[in-house]
Amino acid sequence: MKKATLNIIKGTVLSALLFFSTSYMFVLYRISPITMGDTYTMKIGFPFIYYRQFQLSGSPFLNTEWNVKMLIFDVFIYWVFITGLFLYYKKRTSVLK
Repeated sequence: MKKATLNIIKGTVLSALLFFSTSYMFVLYRISPITMGDTYTMKIGFPFIYYRQFQLSGSPFLNTEWNVKMLIFDVFIYWVFITGLFLYYKKRTSVLK
């Protein structure tokens, strides 16, 4: 039982690292000068967009929008997918030994 709990914790850490890395890559892509046009827009999140920063035409101010529900969906999807793959890999490698 202790080994299974440790594997779930390791999977959770891996999924968190992947989630943070993916979100950071979206930020880096959106702040590059190539993606800028007349008005500024930044969207963060994969597969669902959970943060938007945008500028309305003719306004010097930036508007922000958080969608906490989509953030929770994104975190849950990453956790299920990565932790599931990690547990499958651990189970598969223990059977082969």
